[in-house]
Amino acid sequence: KSCFGQCLLLACPGVLLGSFLTAVLALNILPYGWTFETCMVFGSILAATDPVAVVSILKDLGASPKLSMIIAGESLMNDGTAIVLFNFFLEVALQNQEYSTWNIIVYFFRMSIGG
Repeated sequence: KSCFGQCLLLACPGVLLGSFLTAVLALNILPYGWTFETCMVFGSILAATDPVAVVSILKDLGASPKLSMIIAGESLMNDGTAIVLFNFFLEVALQNQEYSTWNIIVYFFRMSIGG
């Protein structure tokens, strides 16, 4: 049985929210004078999680293989989402240009399918 939908639901919104909240904190707390776009680059770097320890503990505890697969798959999607966010906001920060909501959605899907 496929776990793609569950992994996607766990990964993308979590990385987006984590990146945004980290960027807001960096913008308001760090003394560097970064723009919001630069803070989003920073947030996207810190947003991806590493589940190696969690998957190892689940295997030791005898948890369901499906649960381990969901966590490992979600981690891969976390990494992919974080890379897309990093590339997008790095491009925005370096080129200093505005993007419409539609352009952001198109960029995200283009990068997600290997563009």
